Amino acid sequence: MRNNPYEEPTGQADMQNRAGRMEDLPMRQPSLPPQQQPPPAGDPAPEIDLERQEEARTVKYAIGKLIDFLQWFTTVLEVALVLRFLLKLIGASSGNLFAGFLYSLTDIILFPFRSIVPSPSIRQDQAFEWSTLIAMLIYFLIFWAIRRFLQILISSPEEAPN
Repeated sequence: MRNNPYEEPTGQADMQNRAGRMEDLPMRQPSLPPQQQPPPAGDPAPEIDLERQEEARTVKYAIGKLIDFLQWFTTVLEVALVLRFLLKLIGASSGNLFAGFLYSLTDIILFPFRSIVPSPSIRQDQAFEWSTLIAMLIYFLIFWAIRRFLQILISSPEEAPN
C-alpha cells in the first residue's frame, strides 16, 4: 500500500486496488442550471412562462422587421428626393418620361413643404428647391425618431450609470 494517495499507480495490484475503491462511490447526478431544472409534476407555470417567452420573441422579431422596413423605406424616399433635387437643379424637362414620373411621384411627398421657401431659378425649368432639402431633413428626422422608439421597445433596460 502506498503512503501518498496522489502518486500514480505503478503496478497491476495498485490499479485493481484503486478501481475497487472507485466502485464504492455512488454515481453523481448532473445538475442542471436553474432555468433548465425540470418542472415539478403538476405545475403548469413553466409552460405558461415558455409560451410568454416565445410570444415575446415573436413580437420582438416583428418589431425588428418593422424597423428594417422603415430603414428601407427611408432610404428609398431620400434617394428619390435627392434625384428630384438634382434633376431640378440641372433643369431636366418634365416632358421626359423618367423626370416626369419622378416629379409627379415626389410632388405628393413634397406637398406639405411646397410653399415654405420660394425656389430661386435661373431658367423656367431650373430651380434650387429649398423645399426638397427641408422635406428630406424632416422626413429623415421623423423616421429616425420612429425607428429609435421601436428599438427602445425591444431592447432591455439600460443600467443606470454609476
